Amino acid sequence: MNFEEISTFLAILEYGNLSTAAEKLFITQGTASHRIQLLEQELGFSLLLRQKGHRQVELTPMGRSFIPVAEQWVQLWKSTMQMKETKGFVTIVIGSVDAVNNYTFLRLYQDHMEKHPEVRLSVNTFHSKEIHELLESRNLDIGYVFSELSYPYIISKPIYREKMYLLCRNDSPYHNNMSNAELAKEDEVYLRWGQDFELWQNRHWSMRVQPAITINTGNMQRHYLRGPKNWTIAPMSVIQVLLANSDEYAYYTLEDPPPPRICYQLTLRHTQQSKRDAIELFSKAVEKFVSTDSSICHFEKWMLEEQKH
Repeated sequence: MNFEEISTFLAILEYGNLSTAAEKLFITQGTASHRIQLLEQELGFSLLLRQKGHRQVELTPMGRSFIPVAEQWVQLWKSTMQMKETKGFVTIVIGSVDAVNNYTFLRLYQDHMEKHPEVRLSVNTFHSKEIHELLESRNLDIGYVFSELSYPYIISKPIYREKMYLLCRNDSPYHNNMSNAELAKEDEVYLRWGQDFELWQNRHWSMRVQPAITINTGNMQRHYLRGPKNWTIAPMSVIQVLLANSDEYAYYTLEDPPPPRICYQLTLRHTQQSKRDAIELFSKAVEKFVSTDSSICHFEKWMLEEQKH
């Protein structure tokens, strides 16, 4: 993939048809079409539905799913270009999952901006697999994920864990040490927090029963706790932010809770020498933040020991 191919795809999305997108990009329609074909070949799936006589472009399901990836890719490209123009400071590109960026590390990023203006952060949100791939291809300098994947050139180090709790409205009939059997799956706002979480979920509730709704980010959970019976599972970092902004919610312990989530820091075995000090500085800031903020992260010393693949 390259910038021209991705920008052509996003232009078609913005303007609704191939000819207008080509005009805005100052290229021919044939060139625009060729770029999309090359992009589809590299991705291994179709982005656009091609129907004769239809001027407006319609995306395939995979094309719609690719939109946020394309937008993040362009943002990374722009960050890289900006780095070429900057003097006197270093930029490190961070890729993290949604819960880390929007909840756990929010204050950490803010503090680092104030204390270390010589190190600029480019913070991006991706899924775990994408973070591994972008790091290995050197489009990221450091990553934070909840799922470990084996990549030969990536070092994975556990840095913190979070316990999971039952989250609901404050008028819900739930309580501490809640029995899992008392919770109806059809009332659940389901978010798949990882493979371990899914295994735990399937042990307690039938896969044949559908939850009230399925979502994919912690930020969405509060929107669907609509009735007193609705419930969801969330880590403390998400709960802390929610309770700080609203008194409508409550959280409780479970009799058999899901396994704690472990966050892993990912770095390359051989980092760029020009960024090595900045990455080390940020890593130490993360260690300090995690070890001193027990309200968010349940920290254990053994997690700082580097895991070997």
